[in-house]
Amino acid sequence: MPDAPCIDLRNVSFSRGERAILNDVSVTIGSAGLVAIVGLNGAGKTTLLSLLATLAAPDSGSIFIDGIDAIAMPAQVRSKIGVVFQESALEPRLSAHDNLRFIAQCQGLRGRAARQRVDELLTALGLEALAATRVQRLSGGQRRRLELARALIARPRVLLLDEPTLGLDVAARHVFWSEIRTLVGDGHTVLCSTHHADEASDADRVIVMHQGSVLADGPWRALCANIPGTIRLGVPSSEDARRWLGEAGYVATVREDGVEIWVANPQAALPALLQRIPCSVSSAEIEAPRLIDIVEHWSRARHDEPRRAIRMTHATGRAYA
Repeated sequence: MPDAPCIDLRNVSFSRGERAILNDVSVTIGSAGLVAIVGLNGAGKTTLLSLLATLAAPDSGSIFIDGIDAIAMPAQVRSKIGVVFQESALEPRLSAHDNLRFIAQCQGLRGRAARQRVDELLTALGLEALAATRVQRLSGGQRRRLELARALIARPRVLLLDEPTLGLDVAARHVFWSEIRTLVGDGHTVLCSTHHADEASDADRVIVMHQGSVLADGPWRALCANIPGTIRLGVPSSEDARRWLGEAGYVATVREDGVEIWVANPQAALPALLQRIPCSVSSAEIEAPRLIDIVEHWSRARHDEPRRAIRMTHATGRAYA
């Protein structure tokens, strides 16, 4: 018999006053994986995570976390989850160690057990040398890793992250997501919202939200398969290259330093293009579909099939309703 899903939302709706924030959202997530939620501002991502964190209750529908009814038994659910929201929950005047020690005590850890857990997390997240440093003196990346350590004190099965790398540079984001991948490998279920296409592309599964509804759900590669990206080529004669590309069936425009080609799945298309094009190529760049391109594509698909979100099978990349 299959295990119960870690996260199970059924027909969840939520409003603030007259404004509908979530509209009949259903999402089921199994064990041990990284699932990303993407969407433009106002899509409902933060509200969805807040409901899962039991910070609010839905107007209708049901929410179960690790088999526990989050609406009827929120306190039990909180013992199963760790949360990292956009705004810091750290006390800036306390040291990294004391922040974690305080949370450990709040969650029932005392004495030697609390010390061991705090030291273990500081070491695992590369913060042991900063244990005595006040939070207000840590960099943005160091604070984000400390936020993650804070969320992991009670060894939660489910980790909820709302734009966890907001404001971090590329290097700090890379370190943070390396830690998340380690947690997933250890059996945690991680649900995160992000505005970064590169972060979503590394997830095991991506949920596309727009205006409070789920538009599509599946692997990133499958969700982007039919959305044009861009290939930029540096060539000696842009006009000659554009002419050949047009005759070969490509959509291309001339740039000052070469040509730009729009093509579905540019990573897959580039090797064949380089083999065929009858001129020397000095440089090649790929620009994958942007987040707004993905949302607009699936918004059009939802308009054509309005009854339910479109999901993509992991094996074939084919859509089903």
